[in-house]
Amino acid sequence: MPSTLAEYGKKFEDWMVEIFYEYGLFVGKNPFWFLWGPLICTLLCVPGLFFLRINLDLYKLFVPLDAPVRYEFERNQDFNKMPAGNLDAPARVRRELAETDFEMDKLRRDLEMLMADARGEEYLPSAPLDYFSFIDNNQIGEYANETRFKRQNGFDGKTVRPKRKRKESKKTINKLVAAKRDILRFYVVHKNFENLLQSKYLGPLYEYTNEMMKITTEYNGNVVGIEDFCDRGAEKTCTNTLNSWIKHADVLFRDGTVKANPNLQLSYPVLYLFNRPKDIGNVIYGVDVEGEKNEIKGARVLTLHWFVNYPATPENNAAYLAYRERLNDFWQEIATKTELEFIPHNDKAMDDEMMKIIESTVPFAVPATIMLILFVTISNFSFNKVKSKPVEMYLGVWCVIIALIMTFGIFFYCGASFNPVTSTMPFLVLAVGVDDDFLMVGAWRELDRRLPVHQRIALVMGDAGASITVTSVTNLFCFALGWLMCSTPAVADFCLITAFGVFLDYLTQITFFAAILTYSGRKEETGGLASCCYKKIDVRPAEISTNDANNTIDENKIDCQHHAKAANIPYMHKFFEHQIAPFILKKWIKVISWLFYAAYAVISLYGCCILKVDISPVKYIRDNSPIQTFVKLADKYIWADNVMPTFYVMKPPDLRDQTQRAQFNEMVFRLEHTNYSIGRVSTNLWVWQYQEYMNDFPNVDLSVEFYNKKYLRDFFSQLDYSQYRDKVKIIDNATRNEPCVSAFSFQTSFYGLDSWDKRQAELFHWRAIINEYPQYDMFLAGIFSPFLIDQRRTIAPSSMQQSVFLMTFSLLSISMGVCGGLALLGSDLDSVSMGCIVMAIGLAVDYSVHICYRYHRSEKKTGPDKVQDALSSVGWPVTQAVGSTLFGLAVLPFVPAYLVRVFFQTVYLVNIIGLIHALLWLPQLIAALDPCDRVPLRFQNSKIKLSIA
Repeated sequence: MPSTLAEYGKKFEDWMVEIFYEYGLFVGKNPFWFLWGPLICTLLCVPGLFFLRINLDLYKLFVPLDAPVRYEFERNQDFNKMPAGNLDAPARVRRELAETDFEMDKLRRDLEMLMADARGEEYLPSAPLDYFSFIDNNQIGEYANETRFKRQNGFDGKTVRPKRKRKESKKTINKLVAAKRDILRFYVVHKNFENLLQSKYLGPLYEYTNEMMKITTEYNGNVVGIEDFCDRGAEKTCTNTLNSWIKHADVLFRDGTVKANPNLQLSYPVLYLFNRPKDIGNVIYGVDVEGEKNEIKGARVLTLHWFVNYPATPENNAAYLAYRERLNDFWQEIATKTELEFIPHNDKAMDDEMMKIIESTVPFAVPATIMLILFVTISNFSFNKVKSKPVEMYLGVWCVIIALIMTFGIFFYCGASFNPVTSTMPFLVLAVGVDDDFLMVGAWRELDRRLPVHQRIALVMGDAGASITVTSVTNLFCFALGWLMCSTPAVADFCLITAFGVFLDYLTQITFFAAILTYSGRKEETGGLASCCYKKIDVRPAEISTNDANNTIDENKIDCQHHAKAANIPYMHKFFEHQIAPFILKKWIKVISWLFYAAYAVISLYGCCILKVDISPVKYIRDNSPIQTFVKLADKYIWADNVMPTFYVMKPPDLRDQTQRAQFNEMVFRLEHTNYSIGRVSTNLWVWQYQEYMNDFPNVDLSVEFYNKKYLRDFFSQLDYSQYRDKVKIIDNATRNEPCVSAFSFQTSFYGLDSWDKRQAELFHWRAIINEYPQYDMFLAGIFSPFLIDQRRTIAPSSMQQSVFLMTFSLLSISMGVCGGLALLGSDLDSVSMGCIVMAIGLAVDYSVHICYRYHRSEKKTGPDKVQDALSSVGWPVTQAVGSTLFGLAVLPFVPAYLVRVFFQTVYLVNIIGLIHALLWLPQLIAALDPCDRVPLRFQNSKIKLSIA
């Protein structure tokens, strides 16, 4: 029985060799089933490809599973599902109250009086104006109904539109089709970022929006325009009312007198018209303000909006995309004639970008495969037909393709979806999949050709089987660990599907490719599977036929654990044995190489030190995407100037109690007075407006009748306060004057958050404040891009956990080089690079394992001799493996996307650095530390004397 750990390891190693040897014998004698078995399995998996689903949901892909924002998002959905409640008045009645002619006329008179007063004119009632509207987060607070105005003034309400060529079937829409909801949005900036709140810009801009309403495009034989996609709402027609604020802003900023009017407070992000608050924070950005009331002086970004709502059929979606492209062209034409720029954006723009990344990346798998095939074919062609293996290696690439088909077929059938991160998986498996082929072919070439074919296959599996098993298990383990430990779903899915792909590729290599080598060996004397490419001439004596019974070796004398190489091994194997190995073991080469390693370590450590967590939407879109401009603009203004999170109170205080109201106001006050808060002027809280409204009833006691549904109904029925109704959830069966508000939400604004570090710090500050008031069961939502923020806290720990868990010398060194190299090449630590680093951990050890395994199995007596033996066996196959990877993936830089670029950089870094480790530093190190070369001199001398005697 073994007595030491080393002996147990040797025992296990010999057992592995024996197992693979016996397996190889079985394959060599029965190649038919090992050839057709994987092909049959592949055919069975092909139908699974038709279950392909593409996941473009950034929230589902990139929000960590344990991120607070996921909890907040889910609770936000719960809030939205809560019934609004009944205030004892039918919805129809409340709607009619809000649209009464009295309210309309009152608003019209207010506006006209304000304008007349600003111009110093006498107020004379005129025809009704178009309604004045502002955007309140994701809903519209409408002051008036344009259709009603037109009807009252003699208009028939019909819109003249160009004649359209339509199919009759389009008149009937299947109501079961899900609706596509979106916002067509264009951000307007001056080319020199000048103030846009000037009449010379506002007036023409409103006219441009009217022109845009007439833009049409032709798609699939039909003319489509805004009327085909807009959300008509209650008006049942498409209007430009969302942008009518520009027309009124033109009047307000035409001269400075109106801003001095006491009835108008032009504050930001909430202005007050006749003391009525209206949110404009999502309409203008880059705002210059002055004074305690944040009075607006100017703005550098304006917003144009159109709501979209149509049946989301594939044809309609394609037509909508075509229409959007036409709108982009229209605004570009305007930009060429003016000083303005128009930056398109819509709520589904990131989804479109994710799809375009997939569409841009996946097709490159074809040229990558072709280049890989060319490399492996050419690098394995020889004029010596018994050593030439071009067709065999070509079929080795098909081994990888077969594994990919089975992987995707099984995963898609089981319900897994495809996403932009997993789109790089085929390139990875192609890159590493053929490595095992090179090792198996290299082991084949070293064997004595007088052995029977099945014996040679057995010895190949005995020599290479354990080695490729170790590397495959390492890769499988690393990706499986990444799946278990990574909390970002997109990266976890990438790790899982890659682990499965690596496993299936391993199975095809030891079955399908082993069978290919068997059939090749049977025809080796005529050129293997490429026999047709060689002339049929007599074989030279040194290359005598393997089927010549007079020259075969007795099978009973074959020892799978100890067998000599063939005398006539290929030239490149000899080159690595007699040229490369002695060269790298020279003392002066060792000194230079380790000085080079010291420089490499310093540069890598420097790169690791500057590698920072940086999460930005830029990482998830193409380099040439039009959204790049929007992201830069948003980073500078939109996500910085007016951040308005929504705070949800799921267990409201008893608002009849003055003490509880004061405590709640204290919490709001703290939110209003953080380092980046705009302040009280930006807070949008229904409770305060309701209290002001109740002040008009001096006889009402709030401590008793705060929850009187009559007052609440009247309050929410007011046109100015109807915007709060959907923010308050009412309990229908609450008794008279008892608390009937089950939950509500409010907003307050922040500014100056011009970096993701500040946004993250402020978000955590908000959470910390509301967590101090657990009695309210509060959470927040609707901030920034929810899939970005919480990644910053989870990415660095996840990467470090995986790295520390697996490190050895080569693994640590190569991983250090990859991380440092990525930093120096401009990459940051994010969900994309994290997946690549996980990948690098698995790949980094591959080449070193092959060298170490062959070194350990060598029967040479000294370290230098073992290095020569190891490099002779696997030096050239490892170099071929690296070359095939670098050559095959050389097409990826043509994909202009960050996530593909980081993948490309990682693969190149890990292969180049891994090859240098495997062929230079690792052989030098293991030779220097080998116990055979560290026998004390006195013992060496005593052995010499003993042998002389």
